[in-house]
Amino acid sequence: MPYSAKLFQRFLSGLLFTLFAVGATAQPGYLTLSGKVINQETGEPVPFASITVVGRSIGTVSNVVGTFLLKIPGDYANDSVKVSSVGYQSVTQRISATSVQNQLVRLKAAAVTLDEVRVQARRKTAVDILREAVAAIPRNYDTTSVQMTAFYREDTQFENQPVAFNEAVLSVYKAAYGKPDAKDQLKLIKGRKKEFDRSKHNLPSFINLSNGARNSLMADYLKQPIHKNSLLNERNFKYYDFTLSTLMGDRMTYVIDIKPGKRQRKAYLTGKFYIDAQTLAFVRSEWRITQAGLDLENNRDWLLKKMASIVHKLNLKMSDFYEIITYEPYKGKWHLSNVERRYVATINSQSRNLVDKTWKVSTSFTVTEVGPKGIPPFAEGDIAENRNSMSTLIGEQNDPDFWENYNIQRPVSADTVSEKSLVVPTAQPSNPLKNRVGNRQNGFTRADTLRGKLSPLRSKYDVTFYDLAVKVDIENKAISGKNRMRFKVLAPLDKLQVDLYANMTIHQIRYGGKSLAYTREFNAVFVQFPEKLQPGSEQELEIDYSGKPQVPDFSVPMVGGFLWDKDKEGNPWVQVVCQGSGASLWWPNKDHLSDEPDSMRIRVTVPDRLMDISNGRLLRKTALPGNWTEYEWYVSYPINNYNVTLNIGKYAHRREMYGPDSLTLDYYCMPYHQEKFRWVFDGVKPMLAILEKHYGKYPFPRDGFTLMESLYPMEHQSAVSFGKMPNDSAGPLTLADTLRHMQLVWHEVSHEWWGNNVSCRDMADMWIHEAFATYSEGFYLDSAVPEEGELGYIASLPRQVIGKEPIIGVYDVNHIHYDIGDMYAKGALVLYTFRHLLNDDQRWGDILKGMQQRFRLQTVSTKDIVGYINEKTGTDYTWFFDQYLNYTSIPTLEVQLLEKGSSLVVKYRWKADVPNFRMPIAVTKKPEQFNFIMPTTDWQTMTLPNMTIDDFEVDETRFYVRVEVEEPQIVKQ
Repeated sequence: MPYSAKLFQRFLSGLLFTLFAVGATAQPGYLTLSGKVINQETGEPVPFASITVVGRSIGTVSNVVGTFLLKIPGDYANDSVKVSSVGYQSVTQRISATSVQNQLVRLKAAAVTLDEVRVQARRKTAVDILREAVAAIPRNYDTTSVQMTAFYREDTQFENQPVAFNEAVLSVYKAAYGKPDAKDQLKLIKGRKKEFDRSKHNLPSFINLSNGARNSLMADYLKQPIHKNSLLNERNFKYYDFTLSTLMGDRMTYVIDIKPGKRQRKAYLTGKFYIDAQTLAFVRSEWRITQAGLDLENNRDWLLKKMASIVHKLNLKMSDFYEIITYEPYKGKWHLSNVERRYVATINSQSRNLVDKTWKVSTSFTVTEVGPKGIPPFAEGDIAENRNSMSTLIGEQNDPDFWENYNIQRPVSADTVSEKSLVVPTAQPSNPLKNRVGNRQNGFTRADTLRGKLSPLRSKYDVTFYDLAVKVDIENKAISGKNRMRFKVLAPLDKLQVDLYANMTIHQIRYGGKSLAYTREFNAVFVQFPEKLQPGSEQELEIDYSGKPQVPDFSVPMVGGFLWDKDKEGNPWVQVVCQGSGASLWWPNKDHLSDEPDSMRIRVTVPDRLMDISNGRLLRKTALPGNWTEYEWYVSYPINNYNVTLNIGKYAHRREMYGPDSLTLDYYCMPYHQEKFRWVFDGVKPMLAILEKHYGKYPFPRDGFTLMESLYPMEHQSAVSFGKMPNDSAGPLTLADTLRHMQLVWHEVSHEWWGNNVSCRDMADMWIHEAFATYSEGFYLDSAVPEEGELGYIASLPRQVIGKEPIIGVYDVNHIHYDIGDMYAKGALVLYTFRHLLNDDQRWGDILKGMQQRFRLQTVSTKDIVGYINEKTGTDYTWFFDQYLNYTSIPTLEVQLLEKGSSLVVKYRWKADVPNFRMPIAVTKKPEQFNFIMPTTDWQTMTLPNMTIDDFEVDETRFYVRVEVEEPQIVKQ
């Protein structure tokens, strides 16, 4: 099953938008102040100057040409407005005197002194001040959450010609400083945008900035001063030279100039910190990326950029990045005020006739109001985790009076956005299912146990065959049918449990032609037999039922149901997906993953102008009275219940044969997509060849292989669906078309081996399905991008890890992993890490194929998988899988480095939750040459000749670990 958090970052750059002053105006209820801020001596504009109402929490900043526009409530008419900028003496005037047309505000430059002598006399260096300012962050910045309002602007240009522009007003949940794991949030209040014709530049649509407002919030470096790449982290001081000067303006300000030092291989930035001398608060920073930083950035998301170069014959490289961040005081605390960013990239494409063309994006994020403190996070509407472009998030909003008639500080009557839009919602979710997020902590109910536990009422019988017949009433979104269940009695029983959701009605349960008594508790159905059934006997139940099955809640992973939709030509389109929720949401069965029927018949009755696609092979199509048609499918292999499916629509069909055994390949899609997206199905044969190379022959040859377009992607056995086609636009395929869609296809198809052939026996072990399927996506990228495509894919996975819950769930309660991302990305990283510590791809390949044979058509547990690996390697790796699967933290390699003459002394050990963790890992024993070391939880020491501190690296791509390096030391000899 796909995971929606698997998003793909996009890259862009551009110039700042310049909004020229339109003059001060007065409208009922508020005042509009406008003007331009300039340097008194030179007449040059002062960009990003702060314009605030004294004593209020509202304000704005001047743009790159110094102009500003500020709207305030009319009852502030007797207040004062203050214009200030770091490096200048501020100016304060009464608003009544300021409210005239196009005020020209002249700021006098502050005196700059090279004050090293005085500071040195106090035994303070630039680094000393920097350390003290970092230590003062908890004192100077809010340690509780704060609500803010912000204005965001983004302007994109190509060769100095406009490409896209958008503006937005945002409500901001600013998480407390000192809590780096707490996430800031954004809610869109209002926005507008303008798109220009990209075709004249011959640019593909995928080049787009990923949520620039989110990126701006992430620029707040004071949230994570100990981040491994942060300039505030002392471990990075050694790469820079620091010089100190003092600004004598309204308040004395230290200016720390930072430039790459002699050891500049990891010096990624050059710029300045401005620190208030009285409070030691960071008030401003100015940064430009260095060549080392450009190299780092251009290697980040390497895979995405490489795919762009292959698919679109286009290369994009960042060539410059500039950033200014300012902080403002308010009521005794400093807060984020403004983030200005400029990205510049160079694009080359021979096929598009683009040579060294410049692509620029400029963004401006301005806090315009500081609200209450201690607020709860947004319960809904947060767009901070959405990586789509701001233009996409804004949608179709395009108010022509957006700037002129909207008070970015506080809504007024002239605005179309109501006052309540800025009210922070309470933390009470509207959907009760969302209360179950983190249900390990919330605890489990009787209903969870009935659903997830293999109780005696379930374990005393084994299902051998289901004969399911369903009629689908599309108009009323209802179904009716019956299921004949054949089972073998394993132990004496006179009562058993089957499952059907409580919202579905049971009309009758028959045994031997007679009705049986039954009771219901939650979604469990307890059937009472008239006599005790004896072990070894074969029995049958037949259950008639009907109802309106639940619909999915895609806001909570694995809450499935029926999707009732229409294709773009207006024809009905129906699908059921029920992984996690269970098949009993739409048909009665023994709904436990441990028991798969040996075979199954599926009959689906639909309106005669439509088609049904289910699992296995289509045996016959029968016309029925009343313009109905029955499709009869047969599955000749064991199948887990959530894989049983129906797909109803007006499909086009195509068939091919594959391999020496003539495996039938059936493809279904919307007729209007048949030719346009032929490339999806043309990739099936090479895909199957690669998957068979790694995992063995396709597991279900008698049933054939079906791949189809659907409403939602899902690994339904022998009837794999990949969701809707990527888009309906004309023209060449985009990067998103190829990368995202084909990865998804490979993911779902690989489930035929991992999930359908080898199936987990309890939902707690669902990682066995999803981790191996996510791992398999790397095969596609390795084939599509031969130049280290798989390695680039591995590097893209860590940022998708959530780390809130262990990968393995809770047994016997059908624990649905609501934060399910770690089953995917982290699970795949576990497999990659193990493969690389094993350091024997031939043996690893044999293990993968061997598991497919040893556990063919069986259900398994984590213990089975780990036990097989231990058996085939001859080594007990239980400690490895225990750490990665049962704990949220990943192992940390602690390292101490000491340069001693021309040698490097390295001390190292593992820090982990599991005792005696002992994973081998690759490090550089020679410059740029990785070799294995064998750390344990005890300190070890090695001496590396002709190595420096900068030469030492840990392979954090192939091995999913954390590395903590203590402050290195150098001993001169």
